[in-house]
Amino acid sequence: MHQDRYTEFKYNDDLSVFVFISRGKYGDLIKVVNFGEIPGNVNVFNLSLGTLGPDGETDFISITNNGDRNKILVTVADIILKFMEMCPGKSVYITGSDSRRTLLYQRAIAYGYDELVENFEIYGETSTHLPGSEFEPFDKAKSYSGFLIQKIY
Repeated sequence: MHQDRYTEFKYNDDLSVFVFISRGKYGDLIKVVNFGEIPGNVNVFNLSLGTLGPDGETDFISITNNGDRNKILVTVADIILKFMEMCPGKSVYITGSDSRRTLLYQRAIAYGYDELVENFEIYGETSTHLPGSEFEPFDKAKSYSGFLIQKIY
């Protein structure tokens, strides 16, 4: 995507954790992107986005409102691309911790759709939970409960 983004992020050896710094009105916050394999779904990884707290724990629920939401979302798209390039054949599942966040992710995908589809196949989840989920090609006009992202090779 041709949007402003954080270009520096680090990751651990097994690519399950990526971190970057959000710089905004509340200072520098460490953002954490986790990729966890979904049991029973071979090669599908759940993406979780959170903020590292002062206690060393990652908070996946709180809203930091650091004033850089779009920059964070574009950075997460870059991280997904890096993860998939380094782990060919893996898919990423995304849903929000609540319906408002899922809607935010949907709007971000819709907004950047033309650029995202240069690298990804994007599907919307029409059912309400994994396993047994049903997906269809992403349609900007529909609402979804989650999203499945696959790299175009």
